Amino acid sequence: MRTTKLSFGRLLLSLVSIIGCAPAPVVTGEPAAEGTTRDTLEARALFEANIDAIHKRDRGRYLATYLHSPTLARNGPGGLELGYENWSALRDSTWPDTLVARSLRVLPISPGVVYGTYCYTVTEHDTTSSGVSERIFVKTPQGWRIAVTTAFGLRAGAPPQCK
Repeated sequence: MRTTKLSFGRLLLSLVSIIGCAPAPVVTGEPAAEGTTRDTLEARALFEANIDAIHKRDRGRYLATYLHSPTLARNGPGGLELGYENWSALRDSTWPDTLVARSLRVLPISPGVVYGTYCYTVTEHDTTSSGVSERIFVKTPQGWRIAVTTAFGLRAGAPPQCK
């Protein structure tokens, strides 16, 4: 299978067409609507399960957190790739030696859609790197799934970007 690469703008347009054009909730000093709060809590639980599966090297649990669809979007320094079936994670048997995930945050976008981000430090084969990773979570009939995942490492010697 060939890898499809898209610009971020085309990805966003595709995502909007998939999830609809509901406006993002306005963040005020008022309590969040019950559905938004539930979405955020459920997406965060999946986020934590995704990271925990990495820590425990549980490939089945890890893969179950993702959308098994041709629209699964994975982005990083090498560019955007689409699809679940052609994802190297299905075949790759390696895991990082360590993963430290910090500053995990989630933000409701619209009903059934939540954005998440975290800062990471990962060590693989005596090489340690840091960066920022993002997820977009969508509510499906099968439950919450990750529809978009990104990871962008910092260049060597760069100061940490996460606060």
